[in-house]
This record gives sequence, structure tokens and C-alpha cells, in this order.
Amino acid sequence: MLFSFFITFISGISFLVLVLMISLLLIGAENVLYDIHGTDASLLAPYRRFLAGRCSDKCPPPLLYASCLSLLMIFLFIPMGSLPQFVETEGDFIIMIFLLLASQGFYIRGMKIFSGEIYQSFDSKELFVLSKLAVTLIAMGGTLSWYALNRGMPGSIFSLETFTATSLWTVTGPWGKLGTAMFLLLLTVVSPSRGVTKSRIVDNVQIPEIFDAIRSMLAPAMIVSVFFPMRLGIFLGLIGFKMYLVDFVLFWIKVMLVQLVLIPLASKAFRGAAEKWREKLESLPEIMIGASGIVFFMLDLYI
Repeated sequence: MLFSFFITFISGISFLVLVLMISLLLIGAENVLYDIHGTDASLLAPYRRFLAGRCSDKCPPPLLYASCLSLLMIFLFIPMGSLPQFVETEGDFIIMIFLLLASQGFYIRGMKIFSGEIYQSFDSKELFVLSKLAVTLIAMGGTLSWYALNRGMPGSIFSLETFTATSLWTVTGPWGKLGTAMFLLLLTVVSPSRGVTKSRIVDNVQIPEIFDAIRSMLAPAMIVSVFFPMRLGIFLGLIGFKMYLVDFVLFWIKVMLVQLVLIPLASKAFRGAAEKWREKLESLPEIMIGASGIVFFMLDLYI
């Protein structure tokens, strides 16, 4: 039993390191595509900064490391292709929301301790962007869980695996498909993509960039898992390791396309179209989309 726990623990650490490496690659691609300003904004620069591991005048406090670890742990609850989530619970949505808010709290407090100058340089909307993502998960997760409960979908109603195994696009009617599209749009526009936030690189300080990289990949991974769960390996009739490998690779290709193409383009188009509504209330467009998604799913259930 102890040996099994040790193997599982090592596997979990290896998986989180893999997720971190992929996030650094994608944030490097965003640096190049969206002209992020800094000393070195090339594709592999985040890797070089990460491997160099330099501190500036002082090393980051433990709270900043805790913020990155909290974000990384969310990926343990996200199914990837034919692979189920690494950690299975009855309340994935609840745990993910808690980790999002904990990570934001750790990061804000840690940046204040580490460098007041760097903290002041960040836009307030960007610092609290995880709160908006958490509120979105509360609205979306609560609605989808209620829908799954009343539709009799197999699996835990608070687990992402339920909506990966049974695609929302196939189980919903016309109103439900509209609700699915609304939640897809909502999760897209609240995602903290660098193509939208235009974060700058803080020279010789790796933790903010690592945090930014993991944070930018969260929403794309959730979007692919819930809204685009197609499994090519199963479709091709593959079994065993080949099936898992094909679907796992395809999952990350879809994450890359969502993060680098879909989210920046959709977010910019939406922000331009919704600018006049923000004069009345900053988050009014997002509130309207979320409310529409909830209403459409309820209509699909009860009409």
C-alpha cells in the first residue's frame, strides 16, 4: 500500500511538471504572437528563465510558490482525452473554485510582500481576474450540475468527467445547445489570456511569469474538457496505450488552439461589441451571457 501511494505521488508530481512545461511553451507562443514587451519575449524564453531560476534582490516568498501550486493542482481534476482526471472526487467544481480563490489570495499577498513596486505595476482587473473565473465556474457548474441531476446523466453531477463522458452537445435539446454556447462564450471572455491582458514580463523574476503561464492555460483546458471532449482514439477504434496517447496529444493540441486563437479573437471581438454596455456596469455583458446560459438550460429542462 505504501509503495502504491509512493508511485501515485511520483506520478502526480511528474504530471504537474508536464503541465507546467506545456504552459511555459504556450505562454512563450503568446509572447511572440501578441508582442509582449520584455527583455526576452521569444518562444523558448520562459523555459530559459525557468531553468535559470535566478532571484533578483531577494527570492519570492513561499506564498507565491503556493499560488502557482494551487493553480497546478486544478489540472489534477480535469479529464484529458480518454484519460480520466488524475484525482476523482464527488465535488470537482467545488474544489477547483476553492483552489482558484486560494491561488489568487496567495498571489496578491505574496506580491505585496515580495515587491510593492511590481505589485503596483499590475492592473487591478488582472490581479482579480481569477475571481471572475471562479464566479463563472459557480454559475456554470451549478447550472450544469442541476441539469445533469435532472437529466439523469451518469456520473457525479459536480465532476467534469460527467460532461466529458457525455457531451453536452449530444444530450441537450435546442435550448440546451444555446445555453451551452452561452457558457462557452462566457468562459472564453473571462479567460485571463495574455493575448487579452497584455501582461508584461518582469525581468529576472520567474514566479509572476510562471503564475501567468499556468493561469492562462486553465480556462482553455476547461473549455476543451467540457465543450470539445471529442475522442479521436475511440473514434478510430484504437485501444489501450495507443488510444490514450492519441487522445491525450489531441487534447493538448485543442488547448493550444483555444488559448492561442479562439480566446484572444473571441475576447477582443466581444469586448469591442460590449463596450457601450460597460458604461452602465463593468461586468454587465458577462452577467447577461451567464444569465442567458442559465435560462436556456432551464428552458431545455422544463419546456
